[in-house]
Amino acid sequence: MKTLVVTIEGMHCDGCAETIKALLDVEAGVKASTVSFKEGRARVLYDPASVDEKSLVAAIEKGGYKVTSTA
Repeated sequence: MKTLVVTIEGMHCDGCAETIKALLDVEAGVKASTVSFKEGRARVLYDPASVDEKSLVAAIEKGGYKVTSTA
């Protein structure tokens, strides 16, 4: 398992954070995710054999949000 932490722009409320969490949780290989509107960040625990960081970033950006940094 690996953990990806991303900084996200474009969230306006806790509802946005829930939307991003839902987008991440349906990705194959994602075991858990937490998204904080207050911190502007998401933390994703995932299986790198099933999904890569690029796909996780794409899932977030598919919702209209912008990933500004990854760690």
